[in-house]
Amino acid sequence: MEPRGPQDYFDAGMALLAGGGVGAVTIARLCSELGVTKGSFYHHFRGVEDFKTQLLVHWAIDGERQVLQAAASVADPVERLDTIRELGIALNHEAEVAIRAWSRTDAHAWAVREQVDVARERTVAAAYTEVGVPHEAAELLGRLAVAVLVGAQHRGETTDRDALRQLYGRLQEMTAAIYLPAAAPR
Repeated sequence: MEPRGPQDYFDAGMALLAGGGVGAVTIARLCSELGVTKGSFYHHFRGVEDFKTQLLVHWAIDGERQVLQAAASVADPVERLDTIRELGIALNHEAEVAIRAWSRTDAHAWAVREQVDVARERTVAAAYTEVGVPHEAAELLGRLAVAVLVGAQHRGETTDRDALRQLYGRLQEMTAAIYLPAAAPR
């Protein structure tokens, strides 16, 4: 049996969240998913609550890391907006829906989820500011982008990524038409 590290547990935890919500995240299920013993789990975590806390932190940090890496790799701010949009579309939406539900009953989950939403809003706002959208409007666009994401995640059993891509595309086109009339639509 191949040794498992924390990342393996986090991946399994997100899959369990996506499939059954926070109640599905148990030591027994994690170990079963990974084909490991409970001793292996306890090698990395003090218990299921410790795991859930670390899972939330991992979700927040990993998402921010992905956005920062992608943003740093794209010099053109309009292309950066496209990259950020695609990152949002590629999220594990079903796990995020479960995290949002979890955050309604758990203060720590609420705080982490709120931190993630605010960071996403700021990232989008900064990209819009860089392409020439006024600061106040860019902040509103950041909030709208996250609201579109959350709404799309909750519309059906699973998130329709194509519909989400179209919504983001329309938002970007309308923004360009209002604030960047000289820019060619994408």
